[in-house]
Amino acid sequence: VAALSPFRSTAQEALPPPCSALAAAISAGHEAAAAERLGGSARDLLAAMPLGAAVRCAEAVLAQPGADLVRAALLVEQVAHHEDCLAELGTKSEAQTRCTQKLYKMAIHALVVARETAAARAMFERARGVSAGPNSPKGAIAWASMDEVPTVWLSGLRSRKVWDCGNWPFVRRLEDATQLILQDIDSAASRFQTAYPYLTREGAWQDMFLYQGDDWDLSLCEMLPSTCRLLLPELPTKPGIPFATANHEEVVIFRSQPGAYVGDHCGASNAVVNLHLTLRGARGTTLHVAGEEFPLQDGKAFCFQDSFFHAVEHGEGNGERISLVVRVMHPDLTMETYRPSTSTDVVRDFGAWDPAKVLETELVRLRKAFRQLAGAVPRMSSASGAEASAGNCSATDTGGCRMGARGGGLVA
Repeated sequence: VAALSPFRSTAQEALPPPCSALAAAISAGHEAAAAERLGGSARDLLAAMPLGAAVRCAEAVLAQPGADLVRAALLVEQVAHHEDCLAELGTKSEAQTRCTQKLYKMAIHALVVARETAAARAMFERARGVSAGPNSPKGAIAWASMDEVPTVWLSGLRSRKVWDCGNWPFVRRLEDATQLILQDIDSAASRFQTAYPYLTREGAWQDMFLYQGDDWDLSLCEMLPSTCRLLLPELPTKPGIPFATANHEEVVIFRSQPGAYVGDHCGASNAVVNLHLTLRGARGTTLHVAGEEFPLQDGKAFCFQDSFFHAVEHGEGNGERISLVVRVMHPDLTMETYRPSTSTDVVRDFGAWDPAKVLETELVRLRKAFRQLAGAVPRMSSASGAEASAGNCSATDTGGCRMGARGGGLVA
């Protein structure tokens, strides 16, 4: 739960003494007595801290092992009402991360994880009534439903739990290439690492990122040439549209073991759709999205909006599960969606945003990536010998082997 905080990078910094005492007291359920000893209410103590220190305090409270999450969430809510935190509702647009909205998301997440539904709903309603100040209108946080409470909420985008994967034609090509992608992944298994440990309620869950922060891991692409050949031309899906958040679009491969359960969570914005393709081990695995259950199938994609609370349950005794998840921009997202905002967390000034220049840069990047990937194919082929070519060239082929799109290789 602690890492639900957007400020986790500061978690190791020294905390103000009042915060250390409050965090320890909440863990023991005695924060009122601790606040009294410190000379004021918890709210007053937090309000007197600089905002950065108060936010670190909120994170530390959520990080306490065995903490009462209801009490911890209420303290995080107090930080959300810090004067400097509230001010961001007036100084930043809905297209940017705003302190109060993000802290309310953290607190509601904690309550949902703790299965405190009534408390989460009450906090959601309070969040919807927040204003930037006494003379500002309420409703600065425009979440439409407690089922989706992302950090960034863009008005005007459709909310759908489940999307037709046909909106992204390349998904069908990924489904058709399931076995090729699995061959790639099996050869790169050493690159898996622990995935989001704060969301893993039970069991083992690992990941490896191919595309993150608008950058491709080209060294990993050399190990997964068929996978990258399919995906490199597709992302970013809307290169002329600015990212709302740093990881607005991503490609990540997950591996989980039987018995794993990935707890409820929701994404950073409502402008992201997850294209979730289970490659292997789907039997007995269920995706939960906003209270509905969706059994997964091998070789079949399931597409859902990342802003909705979702969880994955990997049934016992069915072997490891491998999935490819491509996070893409919402189909409705355009420059018009962002107006009247003038910036996002990624693009600081829309006035300086040059779509033509962005497209030119993307073309250069794509060519460079394909050249590097094309150079990797002969190296990998020579390493794997005849086995690599046997499945794609006939015994009578004397003119050289040229693999097309469904073959998963590169056409020179």
